[in-house]
Amino acid sequence: MFSGAALSSRGPRPDNQDSGLASPELVAVADGVGGNVGGAAASALAITSLVEQLPLPCDGDPEAQLRRAVSRANRRLGRLRSEVPVLAGMATTLTAMALSGAGHLVVAHIGDSRAYLLRGGQLVALTRDHSVVQAMLDASSISTEQARNHPWRSVLIAALQGREDDTVNVATSTLRALPGDRVLLCSDGLWGDTSWRRTRRALTQEYTASAAAVRLMESVQTAPARDNITVIVADVTTAEAAEKGRPWSWVLPPSRTSARSAPPSRRGGADQTLAKRRAL
Repeated sequence: MFSGAALSSRGPRPDNQDSGLASPELVAVADGVGGNVGGAAASALAITSLVEQLPLPCDGDPEAQLRRAVSRANRRLGRLRSEVPVLAGMATTLTAMALSGAGHLVVAHIGDSRAYLLRGGQLVALTRDHSVVQAMLDASSISTEQARNHPWRSVLIAALQGREDDTVNVATSTLRALPGDRVLLCSDGLWGDTSWRRTRRALTQEYTASAAAVRLMESVQTAPARDNITVIVADVTTAEAAEKGRPWSWVLPPSRTSARSAPPSRRGGADQTLAKRRAL
């Protein structure tokens, strides 16, 4: 099962268009596109639909089950867009990770939210951005350093927006889960302003998932942040081990958390381009 912590902050924006889910068998992050109302509605609907449609634990063919749940969420987005004209431009990213009954990590992903795995001190990305900048990186037309501040860094080439062919772009993968694995799911508000090295240090040096999540959020807020930020850090553990403590905690953003209440730590060793419309 997953045991960890989740944080979300609107950062410098007037509202928060991110949505997240943290549970013992499923974690997910969605980053809304389409303005103040549309973005928040799209991300919330995607997460809610995923919870309602995905059987847990995933057995049989968990990858197919997760893909079907994402497809149903996308159809609900399409119906809402057609029924409410003001939401016609809404869309959302979605990155979800489920633990199957057989002990596998199953990932479904579209957009530019991300999932990472820390195992044995090695940090690897489990998702690939569906973005113009990622396509330019793949074509070696820009460098990694140029990508960090590229003017098109927030332009997507795939997202859930309620069209029949959206889910063609959903990428899925499966790998064996091991006790001690630590996973990170986040919106681009985190990874866009945090280096790979800083992310790895937070995940490896902090003893608890809560402390790692807070440290990651702090690293962005001191940058300063440029977007909404959602962070979910989860450890793969056994049910018996999780019962000895609180399996999940929702933590206030560091700017609203006093030093005394901060968690303890132990340091050691597509055919259409979507522009993310930022709230003004």
